Amino acid sequence: MSMMFQITKITKLEITILIDIVALAAFLAVPGSTNHLYALLILLITGTLASMSASIFNNIYDMDIDPKMKRTSSRSQILNSETRTIFFGTALAMIILSFAVSYVFLNAITAIFILCGFASYVLLYTIILKRRTSLNIVIGGIAGSFPALAGWASITDSVSATSLFIAFLVFMWTPTHFWNLSINNVDDYKRSNIPMLPAVVGIKRTEFWIMVNTIILVLYSLLPVFIKEIHVGLIYIPMAAIMDSLLLYYVIKPIINNYNKKDFKSAFHFSNMYMLILLIGIMLILVKF
Repeated sequence: MSMMFQITKITKLEITILIDIVALAAFLAVPGSTNHLYALLILLITGTLASMSASIFNNIYDMDIDPKMKRTSSRSQILNSETRTIFFGTALAMIILSFAVSYVFLNAITAIFILCGFASYVLLYTIILKRRTSLNIVIGGIAGSFPALAGWASITDSVSATSLFIAFLVFMWTPTHFWNLSINNVDDYKRSNIPMLPAVVGIKRTEFWIMVNTIILVLYSLLPVFIKEIHVGLIYIPMAAIMDSLLLYYVIKPIINNYNKKDFKSAFHFSNMYMLILLIGIMLILVKF
């Protein structure tokens, strides 16, 4: 495994990309946003730094359990007792730089939202919730909401119905996304004494809560139909309706196939596509008819 690939695992590149796309969607939803591309560049740089910093701190805190889990065991090859201090210093410098640059070149509220995203992942989720409650990912999922608030605020210095809608869309999506993943790693969580929902209540009960959460998510995703203050463009609604139908299919499929873990893995992968397509739908607000 190459050093570069290992570093992307430590910094959780896939999460960083999602964070940046969420921020980008909210940014582009602001009328006239294309006139502020310099702000977008700063937003993406500072958001990337904060996200990667949070991931490094998460991995440092979880150094005792990561080797016990197949999905995370390779992290110990690069993050260990010999390199921990270097990574700690790097992550600290990254979050300080992120806050300072966003505060100076954007505005205070954006800097605070970026810092809140960092703190909710490191302090709220990683340190307080992850090892204590099966609601860890439900409450801790708020970390993914702050990029939307930061994206909108970066050029408006405010919060709106639109930015709140995008923020809570990510929040509502997170349990469906992560519970499907955690079912495939349930033995790892049991071995590490991490109370992820399937390790606590079992796969069948977790599937019930996945269904409940997904129904709420689907209903929530269509909120712009009824609340005109939420501006996500004309293309978003039909795209959301199609993706909602497909997501429901993927989360129902495990029940039909007697809770086959492969179906949960498929639902996890599709949930990534689901969120990406919805965010792209929001970005297409720039397309004029």
